[in-house]
Amino acid sequence: MISLYGSWKSIRAMGKSAVLRRYLASALGVSMLVCASTGYADSTQLPHEDELETETGKPRFVAADVPGQEHAADDVVIKNAWMQHVGEGQHYVAAYFELENNSDTSYLIDRISSSSCTVMFGYHSDLEVGTLTRQLFTHLTLPAKQMLVFPPGGYHLVCKVADGKTINQGMSIPVQFHFLGGSEKNVNFEVRSARVHRPVGVSYNKLK
Repeated sequence: MISLYGSWKSIRAMGKSAVLRRYLASALGVSMLVCASTGYADSTQLPHEDELETETGKPRFVAADVPGQEHAADDVVIKNAWMQHVGEGQHYVAAYFELENNSDTSYLIDRISSSSCTVMFGYHSDLEVGTLTRQLFTHLTLPAKQMLVFPPGGYHLVCKVADGKTINQGMSIPVQFHFLGGSEKNVNFEVRSARVHRPVGVSYNKLK
């Protein structure tokens, strides 16, 4: 499998346009996996807490002046966004949404964040949750004229609720989508009723 992360030395040695083409091509493979996903299980086997990836100290891939990417936030529509608690307790929330790119340009999401979450990571309960899945939303290509859906039972986003924060049914939680090139889009996620916990395989107790 082609690595999605090159060294900073090699990045500096290449032109920005060449870097963008290479990175988008690699990330497109991940997006194709998302499009092909047709699973039917929810977040019932979240990874162990010490496996979670955080954004602390993590460099952005390239500077904010990437050519052709400055209109990402305007061209990408994020809709049908909602959340629900999953598992035991109030520690994790699954987030579902749709991304629609109606433009003729491919864009790339390089981070998703929220002040209500200490970390947000990719997840799919039907597949092994490795690094590539957890980091799905740090290198997700949005192909031109395409829609990507992140539903219950497929690839989706998980939020670990931040200390001192509460996420309850009926609330609207702001989430920030960060695009390659520096633009951002704020989206409010409606919190719906929690999913009934049905232990499958690995217990949630290890996350406490």
